[in-house]
Amino acid sequence: MIESQSKLPVQGEKGIAIWAKGHKMAASVAGRIQRQRSALPGRRGAQYLREAGSLLNDKLRTFEFRPHLDRVLRWTGTGIADGLLVNRFALHLVLVFLALGVVSVAQITFPNVDLLLPTPTPAPELGTHSVAAPVTNRGVNRLIQNNTALFPAPVPHTTIPERERMQIITYTVQPNDNVWSIAQGFELNAETILWANPKVEKSPDLLNVGQQLIIPPVNGIWYTVAKGDTVAKLAKTYQTSVEKIVAFKTNNLVEPYTLTPGQQIMLPDGRKKVVPTNYYPMTAVGKAPKGAPTGTGRFAWPTQGMLSQRFWSGHLGIDIANRTGVPVRAADAGYVVMAGRDTWGYGNQVVIDHGNGYMTRYAHLNTIGVKAGAVVNKNDTIGTMGTTGRSTGPHLHFEVIYNGVRRNPEGFLR
Repeated sequence: MIESQSKLPVQGEKGIAIWAKGHKMAASVAGRIQRQRSALPGRRGAQYLREAGSLLNDKLRTFEFRPHLDRVLRWTGTGIADGLLVNRFALHLVLVFLALGVVSVAQITFPNVDLLLPTPTPAPELGTHSVAAPVTNRGVNRLIQNNTALFPAPVPHTTIPERERMQIITYTVQPNDNVWSIAQGFELNAETILWANPKVEKSPDLLNVGQQLIIPPVNGIWYTVAKGDTVAKLAKTYQTSVEKIVAFKTNNLVEPYTLTPGQQIMLPDGRKKVVPTNYYPMTAVGKAPKGAPTGTGRFAWPTQGMLSQRFWSGHLGIDIANRTGVPVRAADAGYVVMAGRDTWGYGNQVVIDHGNGYMTRYAHLNTIGVKAGAVVNKNDTIGTMGTTGRSTGPHLHFEVIYNGVRRNPEGFLR
């Protein structure tokens, strides 16, 4: 038997060797952490990490692992003579701490928050130029915090108010126009358009495509001065005030406010009575036919489309616009009083008597599907939408008449 010449180290020497090896590895890892810290950019988060690394390094140097770990192992009864196990546990614990430090430095990154404006870059062949950074809060936190309160960050902007139009202008009637829609486009009352255009005033529905209309700048009356007129007289007659007439700059009135016949002035907020044309002459069919139903007084919408003109003093009905040929239906049950073409401007129309004081009118029809004296039920088709008579585009003119007085249909439709 050959005896080995190798001498096994005693346990004390083995512990010293293991501890020396661990110290060498710890120094290597610590050096790597130091290099990682040095490579980090100058950020606030990285600064915190470097300080934490330095603190950890100082604590590891001053903290005696072996005595504390030896006490723990002896207390639990697992201690080994000469501290071999203590050395191994201390080494492993140091390596774990150092490994965690390396991983945290290598993998954790911090957002790069650049609080300084970039340095202007020279443009090719144009020399150096400076770029003015626009003032904006886009892309940043809109809550600004101080030690006492939170408040929303202001967004500076400039509002340019629209200037009031003070001049008289003209407008050319387009297809599908009506007095109400034109007035809406200029933010005026429909009556203002009537009073500025005498030909339209007597028949507001009788517009022609291409017709020229005068459009005043404000609501009121565009008036042509007659002999004997005074500012005070006009103010009283048209329910406005001397102050409003004089203050309107375009009138160019100076004391003693003398008016010349033929002179045209604006009477702001002036009003006068509107007498709508009564396209009402109809041929009655006599008594209601036998078995004619009585209406409920609650009307259904007579057709589909867009409400293109509402009820107002110069237009005692509503207009519903759509394409030619869209079905028109009876709004309630009753019998047909009139079915045919008139000569006043309604074109092809149907009038239904509902037997309870109400009648309804359906005008500008393209085709008529019923005859006078016919009985109809609610929602029965009576014709199709068109643009006959005085009309600038396909639509249904619909009226509700109660005891001879035309009422606003929108208050009855369901």
